[in-house]
Amino acid sequence: MPTWLDDAARVLGGGAGLGAGLGSAFFALKWVFEYVGGRMDRRAAALDDGTQRLMDRLEARIDELTKRVTTVERELADCQTKHAESEAKAARLEAMLLATRPGLKRAFPPEDCIPKDMAVLAAKMDGGSE
Repeated sequence: MPTWLDDAARVLGGGAGLGAGLGSAFFALKWVFEYVGGRMDRRAAALDDGTQRLMDRLEARIDELTKRVTTVERELADCQTKHAESEAKAARLEAMLLATRPGLKRAFPPEDCIPKDMAVLAAKMDGGSE
């Protein structure tokens, strides 16, 4: 006849088997999650490294373009200064030309000068003199 010790031994053996099975399942699941998590960590680390390299390259490119823009802006300012100087010089020369134009017209009237020059040229082409 089974006694309570037999029942206790059976319950204790079943509990130990159940505990061992559940413990093994727990550690197996834990290993699976750590394995997958570790792979995800490595993938994330590789992605972080790639992102950092990309950011470094972009920062270097931005620095290069900033220097280039600074150079272009300086050259543009120089060009604008030279252009303003050229416009001022052209305005002064035009004013001088307008100021001397009446004197030039009196000294060399176009109506008298052009036909006479052409007549001289025509005479020279014919072999004659004025």
